[in-house]
Amino acid sequence: MSKPSGASVDNQTLNEQARLDALQALQIMDTPSEQAFDDLTALASHSLDAPIALVSLLDDQRQWFKSRVGLDVTETPRELAFCDHTIQDEGLFEIQDAALDPRFQGNPLVTGEPHIRFYAGYPIASPDGQRIGTLCVIDRIPRQLSALQRDTLERLARLAEFQLQLRLSLLTAGKRERDLEDQQALNRRLLDSLKAGVVACNDKGTLTLFNTTAQQWHGADVLRLPPEEWAHYYDLYAADGRTPLMQDEIPLLRAWRGETVENAEICIAAAGQPLRYVLCSGGLLYPERGGPGAAIVVMNDITEIRHASNMKSHFLATVSHELRTPLTAISGAVSLLRHGATDKLSETGERLLSIAMDNSERLNELINDLLDMEKLEAGKLELDLQPYALRPLIEQALATNQPYADRFQVQWQLAKDLTDVTVIVDERRLQQVLTNYLSNAAKFSHPGDTVRIEWHPRGDSVTVQVVDQGIGIAREQQPLLFNKFSQLDTSDKRQRGGTGLGLAICKELIERMNGQLGVESEAGKGACFWFRVPVKTPDN
Repeated sequence: MSKPSGASVDNQTLNEQARLDALQALQIMDTPSEQAFDDLTALASHSLDAPIALVSLLDDQRQWFKSRVGLDVTETPRELAFCDHTIQDEGLFEIQDAALDPRFQGNPLVTGEPHIRFYAGYPIASPDGQRIGTLCVIDRIPRQLSALQRDTLERLARLAEFQLQLRLSLLTAGKRERDLEDQQALNRRLLDSLKAGVVACNDKGTLTLFNTTAQQWHGADVLRLPPEEWAHYYDLYAADGRTPLMQDEIPLLRAWRGETVENAEICIAAAGQPLRYVLCSGGLLYPERGGPGAAIVVMNDITEIRHASNMKSHFLATVSHELRTPLTAISGAVSLLRHGATDKLSETGERLLSIAMDNSERLNELINDLLDMEKLEAGKLELDLQPYALRPLIEQALATNQPYADRFQVQWQLAKDLTDVTVIVDERRLQQVLTNYLSNAAKFSHPGDTVRIEWHPRGDSVTVQVVDQGIGIAREQQPLLFNKFSQLDTSDKRQRGGTGLGLAICKELIERMNGQLGVESEAGKGACFWFRVPVKTPDN
């Protein structure tokens, strides 16, 4: 058997969809009798002198009578229906004597009640053109319609079809309206059940929706206020909780203008309620149309998170201050002892002092990292981006971190013949990134290895690479490297210590310097940590 062509398959799909649409129309019309159809069957019976007249509709299993004259039954199986033959064509279908027609002579409707001998019908179509029923007349004696009677039946069938399509349109519209009302009620219940606040406006910028949560937070419902009055009436403030929110900063107004709003933090200071911090996200309801337009914004309450963050910041600042003062004294005392401030110490004493000094330095690094991460998260770490020649910055970092190279018995190697470039960075924070890269490269290298530093300008940026020959990093562990408090799990790496914050801080710093960073490595084959920062061009 040959495979159907693509066109045939498409036609079959269209025909099947049309059939399903027609069935749906029939289901909508499966309603009690209606006067308009009863008038047509009565008129057909009288005009054509037929004892039986029907408006018959057919689905997959049966024919049923929307209206009937002279017949008690309301439906029959489809396989017995004369009307099933009528809808196969567009014109009149007439049987003068069913008892002599091979197609019908054995039909129970012919051999038994209602003893059909004569049948004439015209098809009736749904609004999409699918023939779904007929207007027909039936007699118990053989006969034939005259030309005038055929014309009358055709005209009455057209009236029945028009009436059917009109009723279908009305019933469909009513069903759609009820479905829409049900959907709107469901949407409202869903919105009101959310713990998040939801606000919306129409394409004219008029407020149209506050769900229950938003009403509670604002202490007010939707009012037809112009956007310039929203901030005052609905008690909107900036994230600091003190500065009234400027009109251009209102998340819903930004969304209405066509901007995608993501995690915009504002405060709500409704009367009689504590200050509420919320994160707002939203945009146009129909972004394909562009703005200004109908928009929606969802607000999530982060008040508890904000309070917890403030408490954490206060705690870290207090603890860091309380730790730093005694730690500075301890480090100073240990340093004096190691450099001969007292009598010469024994070998054991020297070793113990060395351990104490190393741990003091590690504790100091931890305090610094915690404070830097806290400042970054709070947005309090300000950068001073200025143009600097890259080579002197690299050379300074190598000199500063030479003690790491000596401690782990590695050598720094600055690639030769590198063209110097001017980068736009915060000098102190770039040194912090370089120190982290270089110290890690030293820690995870083998004694005697070389750590190579190089850079490659390209377009409006330059990529700096720190390449080691050490133990490398498995691919599955690399995505974790720049997460806070992440450390690799092998015992060999754990021996190197660290806070697990260094690379996360590097990521934040480089991104705030409008750059990127990453790593390329395989287990046992060394690692290349890189970062990319902007270079100075005639345009900046």
